[in-house]
Amino acid sequence: MKITYDPYADALSIVFREGKVKKTLEIAPEILLDVDSKSKPLYLEILGAKEKLGKTNTEKITIRNLIFDKRKIGTSTSV
Repeated sequence: MKITYDPYADALSIVFREGKVKKTLEIAPEILLDVDSKSKPLYLEILGAKEKLGKTNTEKITIRNLIFDKRKIGTSTSV
């Protein structure tokens, strides 16, 4: 997994694994999840990260639990 933050675009990107994107899901406003042909997560992008995570928290992000299911997507994050 690779997590990067682009301060110029104010975008947080998470790469779970490389692969060919079949579909992009907007799981919340400005939060995009790219999945492959088997609905497995590949990439997650959070636009407007400072607004969503807090201006002081964009440099320190911890992901505690991340659960993906074909029927629903649930996340638990801590910043």
